[in-house]
Amino acid sequence: MCGEIFMPFESIFQDVRNAVDKVHDSGLLKQLTLDNLRKYVHKDERLPVLFNRMRAHGSKLFLLTNSDFSYTDKIMTYLLNGFENRSWQSYFDYVVVDAKKPGFFEGGTTLREVDTESGTLKLGVHMGPMKAGRVYAGGSVNTLSQMLGISGKEAIYFGDHIFGDILKSKKIRGWRTFLVVPELGQELNVWHDKRHLFARLGELDSKVSEIFRQYDSTATTKPDISVIQEAIREIVHEMDMSYGMLGSIFRSGSRQTHFAGQMIRYADLYSSTFLNLLHYPFFYLFKAPTMEMPHESTVDPELPIDTSMNLSYRGRSTSLKSVSFDGSRENGLEEVARDIVIDDASCSKGHVPHLRADTPRRITHHHDVDDSDDESSSPESSSSDLKANGHEDENGADQVQA
Repeated sequence: MCGEIFMPFESIFQDVRNAVDKVHDSGLLKQLTLDNLRKYVHKDERLPVLFNRMRAHGSKLFLLTNSDFSYTDKIMTYLLNGFENRSWQSYFDYVVVDAKKPGFFEGGTTLREVDTESGTLKLGVHMGPMKAGRVYAGGSVNTLSQMLGISGKEAIYFGDHIFGDILKSKKIRGWRTFLVVPELGQELNVWHDKRHLFARLGELDSKVSEIFRQYDSTATTKPDISVIQEAIREIVHEMDMSYGMLGSIFRSGSRQTHFAGQMIRYADLYSSTFLNLLHYPFFYLFKAPTMEMPHESTVDPELPIDTSMNLSYRGRSTSLKSVSFDGSRENGLEEVARDIVIDDASCSKGHVPHLRADTPRRITHHHDVDDSDDESSSPESSSSDLKANGHEDENGADQVQA
């Protein structure tokens, strides 16, 4: 606040957003990039090596970008031409420009073919199948998936935009996702040097917990923790400033940022560069570290559980008079027979019998099919064998760092 002028964070965000949109829409940002390729675009000789190894493994590669063909052609020519006597387009099975992500993963737009000689769109709407080696503009993820012959976890998609690339492709299509976070190197360096601050922060949080643990619902006076809170604020500020004026992109003190939360939920893998995959075989199984839930982290294995708590068990106390089994098998799982006879005496006493099946005595399923070897899977039938494993739901998966 300065005099009668108040500048809320929402207003600052909107001003910055409008400025960024204007720079993008005007074409000034792209033109400055093309005029200074060596300054703004990092060329790495390992890039064609990784692409060649992926294709040799049997994977299909596609390039999906929101940029127009003219800009894409200049950037990719700079990155890939010169290492081998071939054009950059030959490294990919399909190239899609002007994709309009994230809309590409939903309804999409009109699919048109690009004239690579003039850089303009060909007349009319492309109606036939997409052909390998050609460049297309627009379209939708459905068309691309059909051409690649992939669905769901058979694809792994690399991107650097948490919303336009990672979140939408994961939620809508169920693709495996690899988030590129260039700032990760700096984050790791600061974390290595300032790890003691985070440890100190944990000690202060534990002190607060110990103070409040002495009280129950009969307490009427709130304890004074202002000294500890001030110490926490000082440490959090020192940690934030260690990353720069804007702080860490992953955390503020002991709290994760919104970006970090989205990354953990929607990115299967993340790294400062996808070139790190050169250090792994393409059949490598990435597994996220096991994480405790809040209630699990409070359990001390050296102390017994307080039996005075109202514990709810899901055991089966009702006895069954007889159970018969069919013995037949379907899809490798034993099928329980239908004939279960309930003891009438227990019903007459008002007890409702448990009608659930007995607890399985052998493994009947996996939470993630990637834990098991699928004989039907092969490098020829899958776009990528790279796997990231963790407990998943329809909206995302645990992530691991490559």
